[in-house]
Amino acid sequence: MESQEHTLLLKDGRTLAYHTFQMPEGGEETNPKDLHPVLYFHGFPGCGIEAGISCARAVGMAGGRVYGIDRPAMGKTSSPYDNNKKTTNSNDDEDNQKSDSDINLETFVDSIWELVQDQGWKEFSVIGVSGGGPYVLALLASYLQKKSDNLPVARLAHVSLAGAIIVSAGTEGMKGELVQLSQFVEKAQTSKWYRFLLAATAASTSPVYNYVLPYIPLSWTKSLVAYGNKTSPPADREWVSKDENLIPVLNMMGSLAAQGGYRGIYNDAMILVRAHQPHEEYLREVFQETNDDLPAIGIFQGLADVNVPPSHAKYLHETIFNKQSQIFHYEGLGHESTIFGNPEDYATFAATGKNK
Repeated sequence: MESQEHTLLLKDGRTLAYHTFQMPEGGEETNPKDLHPVLYFHGFPGCGIEAGISCARAVGMAGGRVYGIDRPAMGKTSSPYDNNKKTTNSNDDEDNQKSDSDINLETFVDSIWELVQDQGWKEFSVIGVSGGGPYVLALLASYLQKKSDNLPVARLAHVSLAGAIIVSAGTEGMKGELVQLSQFVEKAQTSKWYRFLLAATAASTSPVYNYVLPYIPLSWTKSLVAYGNKTSPPADREWVSKDENLIPVLNMMGSLAAQGGYRGIYNDAMILVRAHQPHEEYLREVFQETNDDLPAIGIFQGLADVNVPPSHAKYLHETIFNKQSQIFHYEGLGHESTIFGNPEDYATFAATGKNK
């Protein structure tokens, strides 16, 4: 679906970019302000345009309106993150112990709350697919903390997590390149050398996405994609083999790396492929107790997924949410075939709190 891009000037002078999409054909003509707002947190790497490829149509058919968020330095959201926050804005010892990744994630979540306030929403929902999962968890933890502190906050009604990564569950069953990325990120927490290697890799993505992929024959690209997906399940390979599916994804690549792969892709990797993040422990504590006022949580997982294996969905359901979530499994579906090929269930859950 074609996107309409919007920008919000944030209090710190940066810009938050996000995308909305036209009402799908067959849907009722409705004032957008009357539709249930659903924030969409894209995969890795990606940008808010991705929502138009995956679930914007399905959300619209269910009575919602997607807001596909560009993460910092991906798409048109400002780069870099506020990496100096811990030294310029705080004298608190605890804040000074936080890593750049923690601070960057907090900065992004603060930006989302500015968007919610700017839109004047009283209620909204969230979708996190693949690498968007950790950002959704961080936003959820922030929401619950605000409620605990009795701060005025829009109600977070429903949370959909589709093929959502949580590296705390381990890397067994993941593709080799994703396992390697996880190991790089782990070592980069303490090693300047590994941070340099990760930064160099991220920087190389922009020339590839912007100056190589657009100019090589589509047949070559399809061959490269097929090679990269040789260990993927048939459902994934079938989805990406179709031109009508692959071409929009390829078109998105230039947009996501428009500012260069560094710092956007670098910071994204440092956040989402890191195990045992602080917000995870907070969520575990909150969900240890039964609370009817918690958002409805839906977890949607392809059982043949080799990008984000089913163990991650199980970890979310049992360890993070203490089984106070609903989990939906799809036999034979993998990563792309769940997120892009089967969005109706998680889209409907986000818009209504019910499975289709």
